[in-house]
Amino acid sequence: MKRKIMSIMMMVAMLFSMNITAFAVDRIGAPIAHAMRSSSYLDSYSVGIEARGNGTIAVTMTVDGKGKMEKIGVIEVEIEQKVNGNWRYYDSQYGAEHPEFYDYNTWDYVGTTYFQGTPGVSYRVTLTVYARNSKGSDTGYITSYTVVCR
Repeated sequence: MKRKIMSIMMMVAMLFSMNITAFAVDRIGAPIAHAMRSSSYLDSYSVGIEARGNGTIAVTMTVDGKGKMEKIGVIEVEIEQKVNGNWRYYDSQYGAEHPEFYDYNTWDYVGTTYFQGTPGVSYRVTLTVYARNSKGSDTGYITSYTVVCR
């Protein structure tokens, strides 16, 4: 019996230490990927992607810090497109070139960026998120689901 209880406790401890990604739906009905992880700096982060028409794709980004952060946001939005069934690099947007990818002295960051795609082609994005306070910093990664450009 003790062995069974110890096994269950170990499984629960392992479960809480894992990076968990879940999918939900945002206010406009587009699914979003949401990651929750244990860190001294990052509480959770999410990414949504939506085809808006005329080749425009919107990427919604949220980053939640554990407490007030000196700097919080997105270091990079890496865009991939599906070519012959394989994901290939398409483009990147960097926080160094987009100051709107960061907020300062706050608990969270919420932003949207856009890119132009080719109608009929599938796209996905991977965010590199960032949070820093006076004690240190951390980065995290999350990949969106796939959207077909229209």
